[in-house]
Amino acid sequence: MVSIIIPVYNVERYLNECAESALKLNTDVEIILIDDGSTDNSGKMCDIFAQNNANVRVFHQANRGLSVARNRGIKEATGDYVMFLDSDDFLDPDDTDLMLKELTSNPQILLGLYNNYYTDTDRYEKENCDAFLKLSGNTSTDEFLSTVPRDGESCYMIACRFVVKRSLITDNGLFFAEGIYHEDEEWTQRLLCTVESVHICHRYFYQYRQMREGAITSAVTPKHIFDTFKILHLTEALLTKQPLGSKKSEYLKLRMAALFLNNAIHLNILKATEKASALKELRYFKDYCLNSLNGKVGTVAKHLIKLFGLRAACRMLGTAHKLTHKTK
Repeated sequence: MVSIIIPVYNVERYLNECAESALKLNTDVEIILIDDGSTDNSGKMCDIFAQNNANVRVFHQANRGLSVARNRGIKEATGDYVMFLDSDDFLDPDDTDLMLKELTSNPQILLGLYNNYYTDTDRYEKENCDAFLKLSGNTSTDEFLSTVPRDGESCYMIACRFVVKRSLITDNGLFFAEGIYHEDEEWTQRLLCTVESVHICHRYFYQYRQMREGAITSAVTPKHIFDTFKILHLTEALLTKQPLGSKKSEYLKLRMAALFLNNAIHLNILKATEKASALKELRYFKDYCLNSLNGKVGTVAKHLIKLFGLRAACRMLGTAHKLTHKTK
């Protein structure tokens, strides 16, 4: 059985589509709804789903964030495997059923693909993941990580693309870091450094809603930036446990570089005192990250930092980003 964990917070507009997509599965699943202190009708909707469907369980708790809700779901799950479904997204039932059939090979981790769904235009677009299409079925983690692009701008490791053995999570303490944004980034790194193989399936099973007003990923805030620094420190600690020169260590360096670059680009949104603290962190990680910056933006950033210094480079990168992402 597979436990589908759905954290719920003020998503009454999307919850029916989300939950119904999971209920349409022919696979043996339990659906765990974690109402994270919703103040709209989401909590009541969860209760109705549980009343009308024997394989749905609902748990209500005070609002403590996505990571706490996911961790609660893991602890309440009874399935051999767990997967995560955000309550404003939804599944393709046919592709999900076909993907979950591959669990018969008993992998520790099953990785699938996702479509970006654009609410404003009702449009589906396959994720930018050509690297994942090069491999299929049971694959060593080293081989898998060696195919991930170095640009940091594609093949995102969102938690919702993984189906994971519950015992792998509980035996290794692979719970989500609580109280931070970008928890997927931190969690998936630990997950991939724990296993020696990944089962890859080319099914676009997950429908990832974009452009939702109020989504926590819709705008960068100071908390996003300083939570990213927390993840950089956690990744640094994880990196020290990997063999020097291993594929896992190289992958972690690339992810650190991508996080470093993201914070450098958005430094200008901070107030003066916040900016001073952030610059101190960026200087600390510069030696870790500079040589691992890749892709068009990363290469430009590397040259700007070497030519003009970190502070000036951040200012130029931020200005360029603002101009290229200006709302039309």
